[in-house]
Amino acid sequence: MTFTDKNNHLTVLLSGVIDRILLYRQFSPRSKEAGGVLIGERRGPHLVIKRISEPSVGDKRTRHSVDRCGPGHQTAVDEAFAQSDGTLQYLGEWHTHPEDLPSPSPTDEYSWMKNIICSEPMIVIIVGRKRIWAGKKIGRTISHLIEI
Repeated sequence: MTFTDKNNHLTVLLSGVIDRILLYRQFSPRSKEAGGVLIGERRGPHLVIKRISEPSVGDKRTRHSVDRCGPGHQTAVDEAFAQSDGTLQYLGEWHTHPEDLPSPSPTDEYSWMKNIICSEPMIVIIVGRKRIWAGKKIGRTISHLIEI
């Protein structure tokens, strides 16, 4: 799956990443939000998401929220970085919403502004039941990415 921004900079999610995050879609009224981090490479202005962290022990999950409290997310980033001699790194976050066509809530936007601090572009993804919403955070601005 490939997304682009207004400058034609690409964000590519490898098929294995898509397969994993789609497993967490909230089809049941009892299913809880899930989330993790995005791990991949920077290739000039383009980003390639190669791995994710998945919900882990210690995460706080409800129907309409997720808080990645478990240590498994940082461990996934640290291991990917070490195994790749530093080419794989933290590139952003993903989580689910219990809706067909997701979009960021004010809580999502506040959390991203507060917790994703980086001088380089970062990716944020929301997985809905029928569609994936993707955005790029640069500084204090989040821009919607278009699937191509």
